[in-house]
Amino acid sequence: MSFLSGKQAFLQILKDEGVDTMFGNPGTTELPLMDGLVREPSVRYILALQEAVAISMADGYAQASGKLGVVNVHTSPGLGNAMGMLYDAMKAGSPLLLTAGQHDQALNLTEPILWSDLPPVARPYVKWSHEITRLEDLPRAVRRAVKTAMAHPTGPVFLSLPVDVLNAERELDLSGPPGWPRASAATGPRSKRPPTCW
Repeated sequence: MSFLSGKQAFLQILKDEGVDTMFGNPGTTELPLMDGLVREPSVRYILALQEAVAISMADGYAQASGKLGVVNVHTSPGLGNAMGMLYDAMKAGSPLLLTAGQHDQALNLTEPILWSDLPPVARPYVKWSHEITRLEDLPRAVRRAVKTAMAHPTGPVFLSLPVDVLNAERELDLSGPPGWPRASAATGPRSKRPPTCW
C-alpha cells in the first residue's frame, strides 16, 4: 500500500490502464486534478475552450485509436454543455471515461453555485454513472469505470470527482481484484460497427 492523495491515485490508475492523454475544459472544481497533472507529466492534458469540443476530441481519439478516451469537464454547467456530444459518443459506442469535478461534499447541504447531483444528469447517455464519495472507494470505482467503458459493447461512463476526495490522503491499495486484467489491454481495439443512422 502507498500513501497517496486521491488525485495521485486517480492518475496512477489511469496510467496503469494505458492512458497517456486526457482532454478537458477545467474550472475551479477541477483544480486538484490540474495540480495532480502538473506532477504527473506522463499524462498529457489537451485543453479545449468548451466542453462539447473536449468530448468530441476524446470521442474521436477513442474511435481512431481503439483506446480509452478520457475527458474532464467542469461541474454542472460543464456537464450540461457536454451532453450533446456525450449522446454522440454513446451512439458511436466510444469507450470514453467522462469525469466532472464536484464541490467539496461539506458544502453540498447548502447547494453552492454550480452544484447539482451529477450522476443522474449523465446517466441517460452512459453505461455507468457514479460519484465517488470516499477516497477508499476511488481505486475500485475508477477501475470499474475503465473496465465498463472498454467491455463489449463499448461506450461512455461517468465519474463525479469531489474536491475533498481528490485532495484527501491515506494509504491506498491501487491494485484491482486478483486476476483483474487491464481493461484497455484485455479488449484490444474495438470492433468496427456500421454507422448509426441519425
